[in-house]
Amino acid sequence: MLQGNVGPSTPPANGSETPPVAAPPAMMPPVTPPPAFNGPFILGADISSVQEAVDRGAVFVDTDGTQKSLTLLLKNHGFNYIRLRTFVDPRAAYGYASSNGCQGKAEAYDDRDHTIEFAREVKAAGMGLLLDFHYSDTWADPGKQVIPEAWRGSASVDALAAQVQAYTVDVLQKMLAAGVRPDMVQVGNEITPGMLIHVPTANSNCFGNNSAVNQGANGSANNWDNLATLLRAGIAGVRQVDSTLLVMLHIENFESANGVSAWVRNAQSRGVDFDVLGLSAYEAFQGPSTAWRGTVQTLTAQFPALSFAIAEYNPQRRLLNDVMREAPDGRGLGTFFWEPSQSGEWGNSMFDRQGNTFRARAADFAEYDQMRRDYGL
Repeated sequence: MLQGNVGPSTPPANGSETPPVAAPPAMMPPVTPPPAFNGPFILGADISSVQEAVDRGAVFVDTDGTQKSLTLLLKNHGFNYIRLRTFVDPRAAYGYASSNGCQGKAEAYDDRDHTIEFAREVKAAGMGLLLDFHYSDTWADPGKQVIPEAWRGSASVDALAAQVQAYTVDVLQKMLAAGVRPDMVQVGNEITPGMLIHVPTANSNCFGNNSAVNQGANGSANNWDNLATLLRAGIAGVRQVDSTLLVMLHIENFESANGVSAWVRNAQSRGVDFDVLGLSAYEAFQGPSTAWRGTVQTLTAQFPALSFAIAEYNPQRRLLNDVMREAPDGRGLGTFFWEPSQSGEWGNSMFDRQGNTFRARAADFAEYDQMRRDYGL
């Protein structure tokens, strides 16, 4: 999900498609089957921005005219899972809450402690929780994967991996101690080109735009051994804290079945053992949507030990949920709608806004009411 200002994934700035991947070894090690998913089909949403919006005065009104928290409003229409992101240090130079092009913020939203606070609301609502590690001080997406300021002194990929594992352990341990255990953990955000690749330049801003490839240690997919080292470290951190947590890896090249397959094979052949493949599915960036059903059918056949989810989407709400429901053996876990209170080039909000009041649009939420009935949720 690309935050040039506010928005989802786009291709890299140079206009190139998915970076080339190295040919994996001919022999593939066996893949550990994913733990059984015991919850209902996921009708999820990423509402990470809402904590800040509410502190700035936002209120949400349901289709019946009743004011509710957004979590309870969504739950009223069948949503049962929330995705929240976490940044390493948003206050660091070029971080999300820094003054580099963003005028600074009074609070460092999306850091560990704010995410734990918001997770309490999610858990109190009885909803599932997907924790999304960006492994950056700001937005990580296909165009930029900026190494956190505190980690940029790492002299090797192994040293960078140690930072990844220690940070993952720290966040998850504190979440469990706070009573907000996530149900699924996402190791990296839209990491098709890799993760922990870039460093800021003099022209960078708090969204990570105009960053450059780090000339030292980095996890670009142009060197899959490096990327695999970082992914294994993040996954090891999750397993160290709670071996029963579902682990998702999230890529965005859903428009290319071959590209997705190559990425997964490169990961698996290097011992990257994960449970769920998350995909971004925006018509504007990963279209045409007419190809998505066939892509999922291809991927589920090629990777029988993996489960799948749509980690970000808008529009094509019914199509994507139906496609996930159709996946064999219940391996289509569900979907996460991207920021229902926001509009942008990725799609439209589900609310009509007047000042700080967000009123749920009846037709949009009726679609989820219908899915809840049709899916028996």
